[in-house]
Amino acid sequence: MSFRFTIPWKIGLGFGAFIVLVGVLFVVTRQTIQASREINREINEVITPGIETLEKLSAHIAYSKVLIRHWATVQSRPDVPEKTELLNLMSTVIPEELNRLESVSTGWKVGNDRVADLRRAADRLFIVYRQIMVELPEFDSYTDPMSMMKVEYLLLQGEGVDFCTQEVERQVEDLLRAQRERLLAATNEMNARSDELAFIAGNISILILIAGVVIAVLVSRSIVKPVSKLKRTLLYLGKGVYPKYSVKVTPDEIGDMAFAVNRLVDGLKKTREFSFEVGRGNFEAQYAPLSDDDELGYALLKMRDDLAASERLLERKVEERTNEVVQQKEEITRQKERVTELYKDLTDSINYARRIQQAILPTAEVISGMFAESFVFYKPRDIVSGDFYWFKVSGKRKMVACVDCTGHGVPGAFMSLVGHNLLNHVTKVFTKPAQILDNLNRLALEALRPDTFDESQLQDGMDMAFLSYDGETGELEYAGAYQPLYIVRSTEVIVAEPDRFSIGSFNHGEKKYTNHTMTVQKGDMVYVFTDGYIDQFGGPSGKKFMKKRFRELLLELAPMAPEVQQHRLNEVLVTWMRRLDQVDDILVIGLRI
Repeated sequence: MSFRFTIPWKIGLGFGAFIVLVGVLFVVTRQTIQASREINREINEVITPGIETLEKLSAHIAYSKVLIRHWATVQSRPDVPEKTELLNLMSTVIPEELNRLESVSTGWKVGNDRVADLRRAADRLFIVYRQIMVELPEFDSYTDPMSMMKVEYLLLQGEGVDFCTQEVERQVEDLLRAQRERLLAATNEMNARSDELAFIAGNISILILIAGVVIAVLVSRSIVKPVSKLKRTLLYLGKGVYPKYSVKVTPDEIGDMAFAVNRLVDGLKKTREFSFEVGRGNFEAQYAPLSDDDELGYALLKMRDDLAASERLLERKVEERTNEVVQQKEEITRQKERVTELYKDLTDSINYARRIQQAILPTAEVISGMFAESFVFYKPRDIVSGDFYWFKVSGKRKMVACVDCTGHGVPGAFMSLVGHNLLNHVTKVFTKPAQILDNLNRLALEALRPDTFDESQLQDGMDMAFLSYDGETGELEYAGAYQPLYIVRSTEVIVAEPDRFSIGSFNHGEKKYTNHTMTVQKGDMVYVFTDGYIDQFGGPSGKKFMKKRFRELLLELAPMAPEVQQHRLNEVLVTWMRRLDQVDDILVIGLRI
């Protein structure tokens, strides 16, 4: 058997020579690279972090000096940003930087014995800071002459703050100077190593380059050039283009592949011609498989026969489907017209229901006649609402109700009509809020469940906040079913909690609503509201607005004019909702005493 100088032999010989030369370069340069790595590690992990930490510490010490002077000279409350920021620097930022400095200084070759002195200097500086803080802890302490005299002494040039700050800055500057000098020395040493490595690697690299060129030329002539021709032929075939020339067959593995590729090209040309004929609808076109094992050839013949049968079947189905589609289109058109008509009727009915509901609500003139400074923020979720508001004057008393009926939309609107009528009926007899809610519960049960009361079937009811105000005595009475009363007085929010059971949720006499009586003051802002605003989803996390945020909002709005409050409530709600939908009807009533 004759020896064949095959492709593996050619590649192995070329790469073997190249690997020997690279190995020589590796052995020669390894020691130099290792030394450079050690110097680079010292720079990156020891010197540079230390310098960065010292620079940050210097900046924070200087900033703390500015903040302590602000503390000592500007009369302010303990929670102003400058004071809280100084406390944070003293308690967290500067101690963390000193700890980080102690950690990295263990690897320093110079200056590591001075870090403890720096920490002691910083502690002495903080002692002076705390003396100032002790003398001026509150807003009123700035009026104490003795405290101010002590603080001014500590701020004198060369004394207290100035002396301690200079000591800390000197310690930091000494450490920075030592580490920068070490950084310069390490950089110079690393540059020297790099020059040495460049000289050694350069000479050997020239030898490797010459050897690589020689190997590349030899490999290209025997391997790369024939493979490139095969690659070009296969790329043509991958794009669906047949090459104009066949590949030369050589006595090695590449020659075997060239023979197979040339045969493949001839077979694909015949397959293309047959496919064109079948694609033009010539189902009589002939095709001869390359051999009995030519699966593609026999599959093409079967495809030709199947396509002929499918074409005849499709022609029949197209005709049948065309008739069905025409009929379906006509039916869809009729149904669309019917749906459009029904939707218009439904929308017209709901809009008319809105006009009916708006007719029962008190006008702006009625409300302003009872309370000169007041607003009603009313935002139904749908066209009609389950929330409604009610105002009435009975003798010397002014009565107000904020009501949330079960549901929203059309069902809630029907309940609001029932609730409005029941309120008008009950307030003809009773004036105490708790009595009114008790009797509303009785009448609601009679109206909605006249036969029996079954808690398992409970569906309909009302949540309500009811107010009765005597303008002569300043007495305000309140009773609530799930709806609280908020009174904003100066910077305080007074909350009257409601009873936790709805109107229409229990048999008459089983429970009693609580009557709250309080005296309000001129300028107080009284708020009652349904749960729609509080339960609205929104914000960055898509969560509910919640009671705490709502109380803080009312505390902010209370000093403003009622019309401004109403506008701001809407602005905050829109910003909170973002792109989310409104989930419930919203009602907020604000009255200034």
